[in-house]
Amino acid sequence: MAKANGISKKILAKKDVNFFAEFTANAAKAARMLGYGVAVGILVVFVVVAFIVAFFIRNTIIKGQIRDLENLLASPDYASLERDAEILTEQLNEMTKYNFALSQMRKTVDLINPAPTDLPDVIAKCIPSDSYIQKYSISSSQLEITGYTFTYYSPVDMVNMLNDKNVFTARPSISTTRVDKVSETPADQLINTETIDVINNYYNFNIKGSLVSNIHISITRYQDNVETMTTLGGIETMVVKAGDAYSIDGIATYTYAGVDYSLTRIFVDGVQVDSVSFDEIIESNKYSDIAYGDHDIKLYYAPSAATTEG
Repeated sequence: MAKANGISKKILAKKDVNFFAEFTANAAKAARMLGYGVAVGILVVFVVVAFIVAFFIRNTIIKGQIRDLENLLASPDYASLERDAEILTEQLNEMTKYNFALSQMRKTVDLINPAPTDLPDVIAKCIPSDSYIQKYSISSSQLEITGYTFTYYSPVDMVNMLNDKNVFTARPSISTTRVDKVSETPADQLINTETIDVINNYYNFNIKGSLVSNIHISITRYQDNVETMTTLGGIETMVVKAGDAYSIDGIATYTYAGVDYSLTRIFVDGVQVDSVSFDEIIESNKYSDIAYGDHDIKLYYAPSAATTEG
């Protein structure tokens, strides 16, 4: 019985030693974890303090910059800046109006087409061998020829030769009539052997057509959605040969006096371009057409969104 008690005491003592060893290990582990937690907490506090200090320094710098800017704007150099800006704006408006008036006068001069000086030489080279010209008249846009021929189709040949020289904008009108010798010649001269015409038939012809000339495309830009009509620069005049294609490139946007504008409407000879065609123009960023006559194109712009926000 005593032996049993002795064994039990040894076993109990061993269990106590193991318990204290395990307890000591757990305590050391807990101490290490606590140390890690304290280190992480100190690091977090340090980072937060660093951010607070950085924001405080940045805020102080910004306040200093604002104070310097306020002092600069309050200086004599900037005291009259707003008034100077208003004066410059008024001067810009006056110069824009003056430029528009000058370009309008220039447009009036450009619309006057002088008569071509080399056209008589061209006509002389195109006269058929069996024809002669009685008279011709040339204006800035019209050519009329009257003459006689011994062949009915010679005036047509003459027009074809003139068209090969790019004289007419479109096919001219041709009038050919047979000359009645009895009505053209007095009866007493018909029996005079010295005046008898051995040619039985001849024709009188008249040719009249529009000359190939310069077509003038006038382009004017306006600021849209304003109470008073405000032009963005002067009138631009584009000179194109009749029948040729022309285009206005980069039409979707426009910059004037440092301000960016976006196209809102287009009027051609007083008629507004429909919405479908307008969308196609915006997408291609150009306006294209054929020059069949003088055109007056008005482009209306509004300040772009970025400019308005600024």
